[in-house]
Amino acid sequence: MRRASREGCVSRRALMRAAFAVAVAAGLPACAPTVAAPRKIRWGRDLCEFCHMTFGDRRYGAQIWDATQNRPRIYDDFGCAVVAAFDAGTLDRQDVKFWTIDETKPETWLDARSAMFRVTPTPMGYDHASGTGAAFGLDFAAATKAIKIKAGCEHPAGARS
Repeated sequence: MRRASREGCVSRRALMRAAFAVAVAAGLPACAPTVAAPRKIRWGRDLCEFCHMTFGDRRYGAQIWDATQNRPRIYDDFGCAVVAAFDAGTLDRQDVKFWTIDETKPETWLDARSAMFRVTPTPMGYDHASGTGAAFGLDFAAATKAIKIKAGCEHPAGARS
């Protein structure tokens, strides 16, 4: 009995090497630097990293980029994000990415530092929402100042409960 010619056939070893090379190449994008951007919120499942309340109202929310963890920190109310950033000493740092949901278009994230705000009831009662249009007349500095006063951050130590 005559053996078939193996000429032109690819060996198993060569196939395994090729498969390994493809697998390694597919994994390389995971090693690329993480891009600072807001992540998708899982409504009804995610918890605010400040007050631990479940995200429920799609018109409110904020995210702050945590460069040490390479991920955004999520908050169900812009006020929770403001107080958390104030406590961490990052509220006034322009290099820290900060986003807030557009109340009028809840699928849209705005750069919080350049967004406009209005006073309106919010989930945790900090009462500031961002958006576009004439109703949104407060800038970031005015909104964060009002939230810090409401939270007791601008009062002497020990005044905050």
